[in-house]
Amino acid sequence: MNFEILSSEVQQFIYDNLNMDIHKILLSKSKFTDVSSKELVEQIESKVKSKSKLPTWFATDNIYYPNKLNLSQTSSEITANYKASLVIGKTLIDITAGFGVDCFAFSKKLDYVFHIEKNDDLSKIAAHNFKQLKRENIECYSSDGLSFLKKSNRTFDWIYIDPSRRDKDNKKVFYLSDCEPDVTTHLDFLFSKTLNILIKTGPLLDLKVGLRELKNVKEIHIVAINNDVKEVLWVIEKEYALEPIIKTLNYKSDTVQQFSFKLSEEQNALVSYSQPLTYIYEPNAAILKSGSFQYLGTNYNLHKIHPNSHLYTSDQLIDFPGRIFKMKNTYDYSKKSFKKSGIKKANVTTRNFPDSVINIRKKLGIKDGGENYLFCTTNINDNYAIISCSQIF
Repeated sequence: MNFEILSSEVQQFIYDNLNMDIHKILLSKSKFTDVSSKELVEQIESKVKSKSKLPTWFATDNIYYPNKLNLSQTSSEITANYKASLVIGKTLIDITAGFGVDCFAFSKKLDYVFHIEKNDDLSKIAAHNFKQLKRENIECYSSDGLSFLKKSNRTFDWIYIDPSRRDKDNKKVFYLSDCEPDVTTHLDFLFSKTLNILIKTGPLLDLKVGLRELKNVKEIHIVAINNDVKEVLWVIEKEYALEPIIKTLNYKSDTVQQFSFKLSEEQNALVSYSQPLTYIYEPNAAILKSGSFQYLGTNYNLHKIHPNSHLYTSDQLIDFPGRIFKMKNTYDYSKKSFKKSGIKKANVTTRNFPDSVINIRKKLGIKDGGENYLFCTTNINDNYAIISCSQIF
């Protein structure tokens, strides 16, 4: 950590150059003796990225930012605040704390938060920023999280873990047992220090695989922002032996779409099927990640268009956690059939369909964009079809 970056002159330079071409700064000699052009660019890039991802940090003076990679791996304020809503008690320890966005959110909900980060620079950066953010109930320690817990005589209301999803060669891994730390082999030890564990995993972890690797899972939360799944959260409670509930959330600019279910409800749901009716429903990304394709339809009294297409339809308009369209017409998947539509420009989505969007555009001779929406899918008769729609919500 270079404390010279926090000087008033350097901070003013960073603020004045947020909209500057960073390549010009990088290729120019730094005007500051103790701060390199590379360091200036790192601060500018990360501060710009924080404007939407971490607005509180962006709006606070003298924040020290990590490099762009570290910032990209941290939680957004939206997801951090949601995690904080899941915990109740007085104390929490984050044993993979990083830049500290989650700790900041937890500190607004709990009395004491312990920020444990093995990267000494990142630990110092977080400690500095917490002072700027006026959070006095966070203690920072530069240490390996598991080692810190083993040496500590304390117990905590919660342990929070965001395991690194990269191996020693910096390659991405997808199983919890391949992450660092491997929580699957340390659960018994962790439960000697707490009754409640919250684990964050990436969106690529298969839920059924996660349930096989973990035990005592009480809840699974799938969190998306603007239809992009950001993280999967696992609430684990010592001795919990009932069926977990799966909760999906999709944050949009003006609302939050929510849907919850249990795997037994999904397995026991009776599904009805239909040709496309007046309205077409496309589940949001969090629901698609959850795998609730049967119960979703029965819960909202909708028909599926095909067992594997995951599009739904009805004659009555309902409130639905996803995009809603009004159907205009359907066509066979052929240039001759589609020519009758007169559509030259459209947004194309595929569901259970063999061709790519690029190939579909070439075959049908249409450009991207506009107000027309086309779902290329397989219908109830196992035929490839095009559903032409206009979006309502």
